[in-house]
Amino acid sequence: MDGFSSNNITSTMDGIVAIRHYIDRIVTGDGKCRGMKVFLLDASTTQIVSCVYSLTEISKKEVYLVSRLDDTTNPSLNTQQNGGGDPAATANGNAAAGTAGAAHKNTGHLKAVVYIRPTEINVGLLVRELARPRFAEYHVFLSGILSKGLLRLLADNDVHERVRQVQ
Repeated sequence: MDGFSSNNITSTMDGIVAIRHYIDRIVTGDGKCRGMKVFLLDASTTQIVSCVYSLTEISKKEVYLVSRLDDTTNPSLNTQQNGGGDPAATANGNAAAGTAGAAHKNTGHLKAVVYIRPTEINVGLLVRELARPRFAEYHVFLSGILSKGLLRLLADNDVHERVRQVQ
């Protein structure tokens, strides 16, 4: 038997469709995040998103920018404008389709949709982000279950009350 039976392909396609549907939900903030937004990811979620969406497809969902929460090379904001290609490449600072963006420090009108793994490191990075918020509001989505302690840490450190939801 080969590993490429029609059932395996169907199962794989169903998985991709399910992930795309979940990413669609995340990008809209589960219906609570309309308008232009920034998509903040970690290393793992960047890989997940880049497997199911191109940068061009994501930009059609009102995503102005895809960036990594853990990128500390540019403290203002890494802003490669969407132009097509791979979200992972843009999130890592590479222009996927040769579209170089200018650095924009005035991002206070944008909303951030955050999709990260629920780890201490990622919550720490998000706490650091919330201490000096760059965006009007934050919609946080996690790829797993967040412990009560990390949820409390996140809540206690949202002193500017920018977090609108955590799922």
